Amino acid sequence: MEELYRIIDANLNRAREGLRVLEEIARFAKKDVVLTKRLRRLRHQISDRIASRIPRPLLLSARTSKEDPGKNFVGENRSNLKELVIANTFRVSEALRTLEEVTGTLVPGVRTSVQEIRFAFYETEKSFIGLYRTGLPDYPIYAIVDSAKIAGDIVLFTQRLLAAGAKIIQIRIKDCPDMRFFQIAQKIQAKAKKSGACFLINDRPDIANLVKSDGIHIGQKDLPLPYVRRLCPDKIVGISTHSAAQAKKAVKEGADYIAVGAIFPTNSKENPVVVGTRTIKEIKKVAEKIPVVAIGGINPKNAGQAFAAGADYVAVISSLTSDQPERVLRELCASKK
Repeated sequence: MEELYRIIDANLNRAREGLRVLEEIARFAKKDVVLTKRLRRLRHQISDRIASRIPRPLLLSARTSKEDPGKNFVGENRSNLKELVIANTFRVSEALRTLEEVTGTLVPGVRTSVQEIRFAFYETEKSFIGLYRTGLPDYPIYAIVDSAKIAGDIVLFTQRLLAAGAKIIQIRIKDCPDMRFFQIAQKIQAKAKKSGACFLINDRPDIANLVKSDGIHIGQKDLPLPYVRRLCPDKIVGISTHSAAQAKKAVKEGADYIAVGAIFPTNSKENPVVVGTRTIKEIKKVAEKIPVVAIGGINPKNAGQAFAAGADYVAVISSLTSDQPERVLRELCASKK
């Protein structure tokens, strides 16, 4: 029996410690009051509904920390919050499952409580899903590769941009058979991953999931953002907007970035509404901490105006289709002072 109490003691500690780490991340990193309270409640429930039902002297007397063969196990170093969350969610769920199995042999009535806490934790864990998305990289140029604007092979053209240092690539492909779209996306995903670039797909969450792209971009007439989020919970989801009201809605619905345009006259879209740099300023005010991407008619000569108005990134389409897209990328990067 002592061995069983020892297992219970270790896993009570493991579950509470893991919950405390997650609680601190929710409190100080995510600044999420509701999530912090839910995690604290679960931690207290482990004490009130499980630990309190088992005499503490039995747990302490069974503890053999000095002789524990696992005391010198060295865990992996965690390099970011995402890895910390993954490690500790696993720690908590595994500890709770162990407690459920072992307490059933000693204190049968406790098993139901452990099961309820375990399933409550599974539901709470979903609140951390935002940490699984990486966000747009710290590179000011958002390159959009539009199949309608590329005369040659879209994959080879994208490879040129990646070789020139592009770190954000979105492909926009219209009127293309699904199989062909999938094959193109698959090839570009592999090249983007090798280059360490962020790869997004326009308007096709199904293909984005299949090729494991980093993100998906949608417009105002595409699937609603909350539904795209349900389809692609681990991906960056960006949305096009044309006004502060649309941007405010995007913030409420959880967009990872907000695109605004057209900033300048452009031929990349039919009958575009030019909103100007003033709209960048308006959207920046309501976007809170969400990055703003300026799009529409942007080139090396006017990109600086978009950055000056508050844009975090500028998206370019037509200006990249010149004979020297590498030079255009360099000039665009230089425009952000």
